[in-house]
Amino acid sequence: MDKILIIDDEEDIRIALKRVLSREGYQIELSESATNAVQRIESGETFSIVISDILMSGMSGIDFTKFIADKNINLPVILITGNPNLSSAEAAIRYHAYEYISKPVDRTQLLSVVKRALEVKNQKDSDLEKLMLSEKLEKALRTQNLDLNRQNAAILNATSDAVITINHKLVIVSANKSSFDMFRYHSPLDLIGQNVRMLFTENKMQKYMNQVSNVLSQEPNKSTLQLSDVTLQRSDSSTFLADIAICSYSLDGDSYYTGVIRDVTQKKLMVEQLIHSERRAFLSVVAASIGHEINNSLTAIQGFVEMASRENADLMLKDRALKVTLNQTEKLRALTSNLLQLGKSVKSTNEKLETLNLNSEISSVLQVFKETAKLKYCQIKREDSDTIIPIRMNSDQFALLLSNILLNAADATNNIGTIEIKAYFEDKKGHLIVTDDGEGMSPETLEKIYEPYFTTKELGKGTGLGMFVVKQIVDNFEIHLEIDSTPGKGSKFHFIFPEVSET
Repeated sequence: MDKILIIDDEEDIRIALKRVLSREGYQIELSESATNAVQRIESGETFSIVISDILMSGMSGIDFTKFIADKNINLPVILITGNPNLSSAEAAIRYHAYEYISKPVDRTQLLSVVKRALEVKNQKDSDLEKLMLSEKLEKALRTQNLDLNRQNAAILNATSDAVITINHKLVIVSANKSSFDMFRYHSPLDLIGQNVRMLFTENKMQKYMNQVSNVLSQEPNKSTLQLSDVTLQRSDSSTFLADIAICSYSLDGDSYYTGVIRDVTQKKLMVEQLIHSERRAFLSVVAASIGHEINNSLTAIQGFVEMASRENADLMLKDRALKVTLNQTEKLRALTSNLLQLGKSVKSTNEKLETLNLNSEISSVLQVFKETAKLKYCQIKREDSDTIIPIRMNSDQFALLLSNILLNAADATNNIGTIEIKAYFEDKKGHLIVTDDGEGMSPETLEKIYEPYFTTKELGKGTGLGMFVVKQIVDNFEIHLEIDSTPGKGSKFHFIFPEVSET
């Protein structure tokens, strides 16, 4: 009877898992900590599978998996977690965890994973037994080519991936144990002595063989080849994805080529599952943020309109209601503009490029802010100038660009700081510098500033679209942007526009 060890520091979870697996006829052992499980294994107790939580006091599930990997024990470890993330998934892959399951654990999924894990373990145990029977054959091969096997032995001892060596005739001359596991060959003779073509699928064979031939045509000891996401074929005709690194060398005048093969199928599946989970959580946060932003504006508009609609409402209240409505609708318009800008990777055919006067465009944007009462508490420093500074872009896009920068500057100063705007012409290029005396940005924030929906503001006080839209616009119009910011000392945004030809 297969014996399964369940490790979890929560008794209720241990009992629940035991109840599910016991009904399927498995013998279940329980452990409240990974440390206790390690002691039991080191004392000689054997198990068919281990199911372990990741986050536990003391030794974690990842540490336990590393212990099994370091001991090179054929014991599949199934990790379960209530907080899946890329870091834990990568650690699980690195230490060869068999599977990575998110809580709450689905009964059908758990039973399926346990069944497959047992099959893999039993197959490995069987292959190992068969491999031991082939020791005489391996000794004969090592005797025939001792130098080659010494070099391969160094590689075999350094990796758990499949390592296969072929000669210049494309015949497999040696393979490590992981090769038989990976390609599911029961006897070394089923693989060694065969043509390497048997490892490739029929429809991809010519493509990969051409790449292998390029390595074979090079001078030994000087050629290497890296192949990613290669489709390989097992003995049962099933396929899997692998990354392959091939090196060549010469021994006793003969050329040999060793390939290190890493199965990345499970890794890709786990990463895709995590990305899917994170994407759903990410969209929920985004929807909440944008929805809160819209609701705030609509609530303000509705409240003031209702007060202004009363019979006893005076002109002052009606005037205030009108200003609030205009301000909030402008806020919604800016949000809509940012949303519509998303996804534009090239200039739209509807965006008419024209030669603009940078100074005039700045004045137009500031006039809009003045009329809508935006930045009313900020001090704007700018020297008016009649100097014509030509730039080549779209007026609406420039307005969206500068508006986002000014709104971010206002937020950084809590709407009571100083914003300085400077424009000049140098080396046939227009320059625009916007400086604020706000809270500034840390290096960590600067690294993420262009990510969509990244914001340091509270929920409902920002959507994180402003700088993402700015990045799209500067890329579309080939504008160079330099940002200088220090926490507590404000920020400076320096835009350098492309040179405008005389024509």
